[in-house]
Amino acid sequence: MGALMVLADHILGELPYLNRPPRTWTLTGELTLDIISAVPLDGELFAEARTVAGRSETFVECHITDRTGEIVAAGTTRSVTVPAAGADPLADNAARDNAARDDAPIKCGDIDRVLGLSYRQSGDLLHVEMTDPDGWVNGFGIMHGGISACVTELAAAEYVSARNPDLHTAHVHTTYLRPVVVGYPYVATARPYHIGRSSAVVEVLGFGGSGELCTVSTVTARRLGSVDRASALTSTSTDEEAR
Repeated sequence: MGALMVLADHILGELPYLNRPPRTWTLTGELTLDIISAVPLDGELFAEARTVAGRSETFVECHITDRTGEIVAAGTTRSVTVPAAGADPLADNAARDNAARDDAPIKCGDIDRVLGLSYRQSGDLLHVEMTDPDGWVNGFGIMHGGISACVTELAAAEYVSARNPDLHTAHVHTTYLRPVVVGYPYVATARPYHIGRSSAVVEVLGFGGSGELCTVSTVTARRLGSVDRASALTSTSTDEEAR
């Protein structure tokens, strides 16, 4: 599920970025993602976003669908516009940089290895450390917000699955307090509030290299397919009322 956070953050942040006034930057303040149906393990996913409201803050929503058009997840973001504090990063330059990186062969592997993550349990806390965020920066030279949200989800999912493997991430809400500065490790610390038979709630705090708090997230997990069962029950109730 963590990789979906990167896709959602990217497309949700693209609209405010492309429509910002001159000499300004856009920063994500909050990001949410709700998993609606089972995420396919192969094939392509498609994301589409639209701006709901935009003044001093911009609110954007997106849908992520599979190749058949079935909705997999829905996300939202709230971003703010701030005066540019330095050279204005250009979307075209970022696109060229990414294209150049894509020319190099990338070995297949799990996401922990790709991101360089290590896991450490300490009492009732789980710490997930990303030792080298430098390879995952955006045009502003700070760590991509989708990456920090991705590590957040992975930390919560690892904690929950070790105690109830029937539960899977259903909702992620991340608030960004300050940028994650590259050159230092990023650590996501998961603390459970509740892990039961049908649901779980985990708080994940993200810290920069100097111990500063950068992100605060709430992750909920539920039994896979609970959304489908709810839809089936609603349809059955409506049919019975009609008869």
